[in-house]
Amino acid sequence: MPPTPDPSTAPAGTQPRLHATDRRNGMPAGKVLLAGALGLALAIVLNSQQLLREAQQQPFGYGRDASMAVWEPIEGVASAVGAHLPRLWADEALGRDVLDPGAMTDPLSSVAADEAVDEVGGAVAEDPTRAGVVVADPAIPAIAGAGSSDDDVATGAPATTMPWFPTAADPLRLHIMGDSMVQFFGHVMVGLANDTGVIEASTEHQLSSGLSRPDFYDWPTRIVEVLAAENPDAVVLMFGGNDAQAIVVDDQIERPFSEAWVQEYSARVGHAMDLVTTDPDRELIWVGQPIMEDPEYDSRMQRVSEIFEAEAAKRDRVHYVDTRNLFRGPNGGFSRYVADADGQLADVRLTDGVHLSTVGGRWLSQVLLDELGLFVDLSSGAQS
Repeated sequence: MPPTPDPSTAPAGTQPRLHATDRRNGMPAGKVLLAGALGLALAIVLNSQQLLREAQQQPFGYGRDASMAVWEPIEGVASAVGAHLPRLWADEALGRDVLDPGAMTDPLSSVAADEAVDEVGGAVAEDPTRAGVVVADPAIPAIAGAGSSDDDVATGAPATTMPWFPTAADPLRLHIMGDSMVQFFGHVMVGLANDTGVIEASTEHQLSSGLSRPDFYDWPTRIVEVLAAENPDAVVLMFGGNDAQAIVVDDQIERPFSEAWVQEYSARVGHAMDLVTTDPDRELIWVGQPIMEDPEYDSRMQRVSEIFEAEAAKRDRVHYVDTRNLFRGPNGGFSRYVADADGQLADVRLTDGVHLSTVGGRWLSQVLLDELGLFVDLSSGAQS
């Protein structure tokens, strides 16, 4: 048997021969590419619902149409064979928001009106003049647009005449709802409200939602569900950050702040207000948008908030809260740092120039509780 070559004695520039048992097994490049492609395909199938959801969320236009054309058939096949279920189970186990895109409606298609029964104001029926919006009582006329007179506006119900004196044994039920703004202050307000000893508060939010796109998330329907299930005494609503985008009116796409857009969006805002205040013993606090860092975005948010304020002024038991001055900086515009009551600068906004920090959330929550205290006696909840 010949001796095994010593690598140290091999001539320069040559490689020692290896036995077959010393060779490493490699994978051909084709197999690597195939494995990667299969892995990518599996990831797409498992996440098809989320990908379709993101496509539906896009503003109306060619980009959204192209994305929908790609992801709708993929998601349809994935759901048909149950390939989306592992992701769904994982999201539920981790407590993430779960929204089935299959339940979303295409705002450009005609959808048959379904009837349901709620405990708020009788039957819930679709108003055929406003796609994707429901009316809480067929007896209540359609909400007029921004240009209508006050005489034409339905106020839902007369104002309550009984002052509220909640106690620890009979607390006021408060529910806070909205978009990502609520995500950043809702839990803070719940804590402050519960600390009063006479409020039982809860909160929920839906990212990227609002009133412009009921095909993505239908807030009027969700409001009806909450009122029927929880029957809150007071509600806080905050929308608008995602609403300055095109909406569908009579199968036509209307650009933001066009005459038709303003009329339709005003109607949707008023409709949400009327849903909450149909019960004469329920109060609504509607929160306007704070000052924003980007001037163009800030201008759009001012116009949206003007609609909120105008619609609130037409209705009893709807309290509009303007937040622009609360977060106005030393120079009169946007600033992350705003002076508190003691003159100390507080970091009240996040670096995105949109959302509130924890401190800012506490500021806003206290303002909203002070507003609630104007029509509800919270003094009996003093802690011992």
